[in-house]
Amino acid sequence: MSERVQPTFDEVASALQNLKALSEPAEAHALLCALFSAGADVRLHAWIDSMLSGYVEEGDIKAQEAFDVLEKLFNSTHEQYHSGYFDLELLLPGEEAPFYMRIGALAMWCQGFISGLGLIGVDFSAHKNNDISEAIEDLSKMSRLQYDCEEEGNEGDEKAFFELVEYTKVAALLLHNEFAVKVESSDEA
Repeated sequence: MSERVQPTFDEVASALQNLKALSEPAEAHALLCALFSAGADVRLHAWIDSMLSGYVEEGDIKAQEAFDVLEKLFNSTHEQYHSGYFDLELLLPGEEAPFYMRIGALAMWCQGFISGLGLIGVDFSAHKNNDISEAIEDLSKMSRLQYDCEEEGNEGDEKAFFELVEYTKVAALLLHNEFAVKVESSDEA
């Protein structure tokens, strides 16, 4: 794998805030992952433009720095999907963030991923493969996760969270193998 490093959750949050974007970091990353999973030919500026709420002034230094962070996220995610290794790194807050925020971000990631698949036109009901149906259903359920307590999660909560993150990665890989491979196969025909 190359030296490309994914920006942190906080870097992406700051970039999106500076651009007055309509998207949260986990949701923005999940949308991008869904598009790649569906085999879409994603363009950097189209993805960024989809999150903006207005015009960005030319020459705006803060905006350019924000665009650079989002481009770094786009490139690292693109590489994760197209390197052949598919070692997906979800964009979530670090372990230092409160537990409820990490749970909320994972739910937002799952919601963005499912929404992105829907936007690209994936018909969830058309799949007879039980693994695909189960992955979609599980991600949909996970999009409603919440942890109402502002206290830190205990060791069991942390372990369960880790397992959910790993499951989400596997589900994204499974869906990528199902949808993107079919698109690539039909393009070659």
